[in-house]
Order: sequence, then structure tokens, then C-alpha cells
Amino acid sequence: MKQFHFTKITSFIVLIFILPSCGEDEDPVVDETSYTVSIDGNSEAAEGDNTGFKVTLNPANDSGNDLTISYVVSGSASSNMDYEALNGTASLIDGESEVSVPIIIIDDSEKEDDETIIITLSPTGLASNVSLGSSLSLTITITDNDDNSSGSCANDNSISNQNVACDLSPNIENTYDDNTVNQNGLREIVTNGVPNHHYANQLSGQGVTLSTSTKTYFIAGDPAKSATTTSITNDQNRPNYRFGIAKNGVPLDPAPAEPFIFENTNTGEYNWDWVFEPTNNAESVGLDCAFAHVQPDGTYHYHGNMIEYANTLLAGLGDGSATPSEAIQIGWAADGFPVYYKYAPTANGNEIEQLASGYALKQGERPGDGVTEPCGEYNGKYTNDYEWSASNGDLDECNGIDRSVTIENETYEYFYVITEEFPVIPRCLVGTPDNTFKLGM
Repeated sequence: MKQFHFTKITSFIVLIFILPSCGEDEDPVVDETSYTVSIDGNSEAAEGDNTGFKVTLNPANDSGNDLTISYVVSGSASSNMDYEALNGTASLIDGESEVSVPIIIIDDSEKEDDETIIITLSPTGLASNVSLGSSLSLTITITDNDDNSSGSCANDNSISNQNVACDLSPNIENTYDDNTVNQNGLREIVTNGVPNHHYANQLSGQGVTLSTSTKTYFIAGDPAKSATTTSITNDQNRPNYRFGIAKNGVPLDPAPAEPFIFENTNTGEYNWDWVFEPTNNAESVGLDCAFAHVQPDGTYHYHGNMIEYANTLLAGLGDGSATPSEAIQIGWAADGFPVYYKYAPTANGNEIEQLASGYALKQGERPGDGVTEPCGEYNGKYTNDYEWSASNGDLDECNGIDRSVTIENETYEYFYVITEEFPVIPRCLVGTPDNTFKLGM
């Protein structure tokens, strides 16, 4: 069953007509009491529910006559189709302080989006002794109850990156060196992997500490594209390779390890075809303000936009408040090609430009039932919510481009880009990744 939350809305304006009872030989009775009127009701209702609203009078009606209250009904819901028609008036008899106006929501079998009933109250013709509130309408949202019976979405489809923070400073200085190319033509990268910026250790309560041991990675000194690309995930869609390494020694490791969990508690199964996309689920995945975290072996690694690190290279680069005057290499891919941060050299090499990913959200809703696979609108909660098209942007499926760049007298005919939008960190490699980037999953 769909869960509904109700919010009370008070102090709405109503239109009151005071109808005095007059005898043939008597003057009308004048009610000099000052009244305040308001409306009170639930803001949501499901198909098949009986709902409504109350009109209240303060103080109670002491006019000696019925007080007639007029209202107008509008909204996206249709009278006599989505709810039974309302007559547009309510009456408070003498001595009463409130009157209830029922609304009967019609239960149909059609799957529909949310619809609204709006009660709007007019001040036209209002008696001089009636004081109005500050609002003139009450909106009631009708939610469809056909979702579960038709097998549509029942799982949580929310995303959030709001509550991320970096509350720690490393107590040891970062070390990083990538200047050695050995006799086998491999560039040797030696680092302690300690971030050179503030970070958070989400696993500190489990006794995990930040690893400061020396780590060595190798990449091709003269990289070349292969006949086929290599995904950073394996056939079961689980993390298989780190994509690369930032030039502060922190691994670029975007592949998520949080799959959709079957709601069937008897099996406790996972659906690895649908994994949480870290760039849109920082809170769920447990990432800090650099979209990184410490894993159980103590290794700190980036899952998404390494904002804090980028800001150490140029103030404002990571948060988008500054534009670089030249392209900034932020790391190396596991196959040896360089990685730039958002901005890269143009085709002629004389300028820089911000390059766009070719990925975009799929349109419509996922095909799942919310139990064995997720349902709901494609919104980026899962990596599989995105698809690539050459017409969407500048970069290929691995978020790279065939373009010549020179770094410290070495020329490369291809490079990758960390983009503002998905995938942020690339998810595949055009060359052959070194096994020092292999993961054990």
C-alpha cells in the first residue's frame, strides 16, 4: 500500500453571507460580533478515501441566523470523475463554531499521476464584521492507489548528496612520485595515498584507520588503444578495476558496490544489474565532501567529483567558481593515458574548453517491479539509469577523446576527462589496465 502523509493547513479565508430573519413589522437584527473564519483539512488523500475540510468560525456563530460560506473548486482533478461534485457552499447554524464539508474521492482502475483539488474562497460580498485570514485556498492532492496492484513502483527512488562533510585533516603529509619510467617502459607511481585535503573516515567507528603505507602502481609509459575497451566492472557488474589514480596518489575508483537489494527477506538477494550511482547517492554510499571514503582496508579513494583535491590545484576549480587558464591534468588512467579535470585542450591545442559527457538519463520509467529490480522514473539513482549517445556530448563511452596533448615532452593521442555530469569519473578504459589497479571482487 502507498503511504500518505497528511499536513494540516489552517487560517484560510472564506466568504460569509449573513442572512438575517426579518419579520414584516420588525427591523433586521444587526450582528455586531467580529468573526474570524478559517479552513482546516488534510492536504493529501488516496483514491477511494473520504476526505474533506472544515470551516471554522471564531467565536461561534451568535448572529441568530445561519451563516452561508461560499467556495470555488478548481485543480487538475475533474469533478464527477475524480471526486463527487461539491455544491460550493457550507452553512454554519446559529451556535456552531465549525462545519465539515465532505469530499468523496472516486476510486477508478486507471493508473494516473497525482491530481489536485483546490478550494478557493472569495472575499466578494463579505460582511463587514468578518475578519479574513492570510490565505485563500486549500490544495488537496489525490494520489493513485493502482500502483501496487498494477506492479508499479514501490521502492525508494530518492537521491541525495546534501549531508556530506570533511571533518578530518591528515596527520601525515602526502607523498607522491610518478617521474620514473622503468626498463620495461612502465611509469612507476609511488605514494602513501594520503589525501592532501580535508576528508572524513566513515568507518572510524569500526576501528578502521586511514592507510598511510607505501603503495606502488604501474601504468604504460607509452599507452596505446586496444581493439576493445575494458570495463572497470566484471560480468556480474561488480568492481573489477580502479579506473586510475589522481596525482596526489588517491585512487580513482568510481564503481559502486551497493546493489539493489531484493525486498524478499527470505532470499536477501542482490541485483547487481542495478547498482547505486555514487555521484547521486553520496549519503547512502557514505561519501565525504570530496565524494570519497575510506574502505575497510584503510584505502581512501574517490568515487566521484574530487572537489576538495581540485581546489588544491586551483582555488575554485572543484566547486566551479573558477575557470583555469590552462588545462589541468588531475591524474592517470590505469592504461597510462592522462586524465584532465573538466577542461582540456582544444583540437588545435591553442585554447582550452570544457568538454561534455555523452551520457544522459534514459527517458520514462524503469521496467522493474520494485521487488526483484527497481522501478520508478529514471533519475540517476542507479548507474544503469544512464545511456550514452555520440550526439549528446563531446566524449566517447569511456569519457575520453582522440586528441593530441603533450605533457612534459611526452605526446599522447588520447586523454580522459573528469566531467561535471555523469559519469564524472570514466567507467571503462580504451587501453590495457595494469594489474596493480585490479580489485579482488
